[in-house]
Amino acid sequence: MTECMLKIENVVAGYGYGPDIIKNINLELNKGDIKCIIGPNGAGKSTVLKAIAGIIKPRNGSVVFNSDNGEINLSGMETYKIMKTGLCFIPQDRSLFGTLTVSENLTMAGYTLNDKHELKIRTEEVLETFPRLKERLSQYAGTMSGGEQQQLIFARAIILKPRVILIDEPSLGLAPAIVEQAFQHIENIASQGVSILLVEQNARRGLSSSNYGTVMDLGEIVFEKEANEVLNDDRIQELYLGKRKK
Repeated sequence: MTECMLKIENVVAGYGYGPDIIKNINLELNKGDIKCIIGPNGAGKSTVLKAIAGIIKPRNGSVVFNSDNGEINLSGMETYKIMKTGLCFIPQDRSLFGTLTVSENLTMAGYTLNDKHELKIRTEEVLETFPRLKERLSQYAGTMSGGEQQQLIFARAIILKPRVILIDEPSLGLAPAIVEQAFQHIENIASQGVSILLVEQNARRGLSSSNYGTVMDLGEIVFEKEANEVLNDDRIQELYLGKRKK
């Protein structure tokens, strides 16, 4: 039986006292799935992730997360409390501490772990997954290559052993080779049973690594299908993938 990890129902959200940016968002994410949200600029894609992560508070609706301790309604919770439940958010700016070493970045990522011995064990585990970082422990994160920084971003995320990871624009500003590495990391993480909800402007690349595609426009979900069906949908080919019908 498929296990639902995240359920968003009728979520409405916006910024400050401004208008609603997303309206009546309904979305589910199952265990081990990669779901990619696509759509034109201004569709509200990133706002969905921010509403889930508590960066902005939903004005209506609910965000229910299936944590290790059972279902939790995340609506209205502070971001730092949400991160403790087993949900991780990787924003567009990726939030590395460039003036800290790789080792210090990993320690900062595990700041919510009270058991320092457990943090040490988890750090060793992520260094086995990303052996390149093991060679860079004393190097300042800001001086590493783009590919190495990308590895550190994912290492920081999985050190908390999240059940769900939200990723906003993983390909943004990266060279094509690094983009491929990033999506390979995403696929590998999902293969371990972690659920991933990502927003990706490069729709074709995002969908090619995903199980499902969710199409948004004007703050609403237009439709949702298996990723390969979205890729082959005539409307998507014309509107979002830059290929017009002949």
